[in-house]
Amino acid sequence: MTLVATVMLWASLTLDPSAPYLASWWATSFSFATFVAGVVVANVVLSLFSSLSGYIATKEGVTYSLAAERVFGTAGVVVPSTWAGLVCIGWLAFSIGVVADGIVAGMGLPGITYFPLVIFMTALFSITAYLGVRHIVKLAYVGVPLLVVLIVSALALSVSRWGVPALGAVDLAALPVIFGLVLGTFVNGSITLSFDYQRFCRRVSDSVLTAFVNFLGFWSFIIIASAIPAATVGKDLYGTYSTLGLSWLAIATLFLLAWTSADNQLYSASLSWSVSLKAIGRTASRRKIVVVAAALTAALALARLHTFAVQWLSLMTSISLPAGIVIWTDYYTKSGMRSSTRPASWRPAAFASWAIGSITVYYLYVLSGYWYGLLIGFLLTAVAYFAMSRGAASR
Repeated sequence: MTLVATVMLWASLTLDPSAPYLASWWATSFSFATFVAGVVVANVVLSLFSSLSGYIATKEGVTYSLAAERVFGTAGVVVPSTWAGLVCIGWLAFSIGVVADGIVAGMGLPGITYFPLVIFMTALFSITAYLGVRHIVKLAYVGVPLLVVLIVSALALSVSRWGVPALGAVDLAALPVIFGLVLGTFVNGSITLSFDYQRFCRRVSDSVLTAFVNFLGFWSFIIIASAIPAATVGKDLYGTYSTLGLSWLAIATLFLLAWTSADNQLYSASLSWSVSLKAIGRTASRRKIVVVAAALTAALALARLHTFAVQWLSLMTSISLPAGIVIWTDYYTKSGMRSSTRPASWRPAAFASWAIGSITVYYLYVLSGYWYGLLIGFLLTAVAYFAMSRGAASR
């Protein structure tokens, strides 16, 4: 796949309804200087994470689940693959919930209509994922430019009427909070989806460039540009667009972007769950898995997962990041993934390191709020896996 096509495919995933939804909320919760600093730093880190995964994917031609199979074992892969699929489904449910709420509010519909809207959108969005990745790219070429038009229009209108929001001072105490929230938005995607989509890149340099263009470029742009109108108007996502007279454009655009993002998520979930089924001795076509994934998506969206954003983002960081660190450590220290021998059924060192990292990140960063919790969790995970995997190999 060409560099342009890969970037557009990724952009269709990074530019989704969750970005303006979360940005509008955060912009009214932190000083704007703190917000911008947290966004930029978090997206530099996400770009690096995506590069680490994308390099492996392009070099070895493997999806996330195939890489995880070499590290966690032919049977053990069922755990990270199942989790990766659940995360994709969760984000899809998040996006659908955001758009359904917007349609209800924008059209003045009764609250109960949220539920049939969720079911309708889930069914519609599943069609192109069922057909395959080529159809996802076609949607991306329409959806990505349209969202850019919406964001730029809102930005121009709000600045022309009320000026730019005051920067304020950088709150060092709040900076780790916004950094962690932004990191949580795509920490799983920067690991798993970078494998699944950047493996299509022709060159390793294209994969790394894709990572930085989409996270430091597109993702930073969409969050910051969406935040400026919200910070100026002082309202949530749809309240801001309504004030600016952009309600219908916002609903149409976010609907289409939810569609493109949904297709990416369903496609990636189907890849992960295909490997999970294989690990337990079962098989199913990718299209059948898409149907099951769509049903689970509808259930989570009906439960309004998007209203539990902080809890969801914390879960992403605590569980997804250490799993990725284990895979990176394995590959870049030339351990099991590069071996020509068949991996073991279960690799205890991988699971023990994953658990150590998750507990550390959750306790130090999520619960205690220490800014260095992520760094310590990263180092402990990598060191623990390196030591334990080397110890197991020497026996």
